[in-house]
Amino acid sequence: MSVDTKGRTGRRPGPVSTRDSILDAAREQFTQHGFKGATLRAIAGQAGVDPGLIRHFFGDKEGLFVASLELPREALDAVRGSAEGPPEQWGERLTRGYLSLWEDPETAAPLRALVVSAFANELALTQLRDFLTRSVLADMAPLLPQDQPGLRLASAMTHLVGTALGRYLLRIPRWWSPAWTRSSRSSPPRSRATSPDASRRA
Repeated sequence: MSVDTKGRTGRRPGPVSTRDSILDAAREQFTQHGFKGATLRAIAGQAGVDPGLIRHFFGDKEGLFVASLELPREALDAVRGSAEGPPEQWGERLTRGYLSLWEDPETAAPLRALVVSAFANELALTQLRDFLTRSVLADMAPLLPQDQPGLRLASAMTHLVGTALGRYLLRIPRWWSPAWTRSSRSSPPRSRATSPDASRRA
């Protein structure tokens, strides 16, 4: 099975701080080589800094790893914001909000590193689980129609994680085509679990 571990980088336009340069390099190294395979020396070399600066900013390799997996607060807010609006359209808004994180190089980089690393690293798996359960499920469920909101949201996120895996990491041809991109923007995939009467049909 081939997994795209590079994709578009998360490097930002314009001036970049030393800390951000280290994080960009760390995400690429952790994604390509995993936690065990990536070295502080290689990360420092790619970032063009002295390895001592990594210890200065992040303490150790694990501290750098955790920091590299963090999503920007505005990204989380964008997903949570999908709960606002007509309840019958929240599934579509959630889909647009989540997939937009994968389309933006700045948020795609930590997501890519997080999902790839989760398959082989318990810490990354915990980070991914916490993102889904605490940052998404716990915060959004109270804002949704009170008809099994937790179950509905969990089912929707399961579909969306699988969609992102197929499109952005496995790069399944039909999902990676420009036509799919145009289609997803005009009519995003809609989980059966997101429709208002899903639980009544089940």
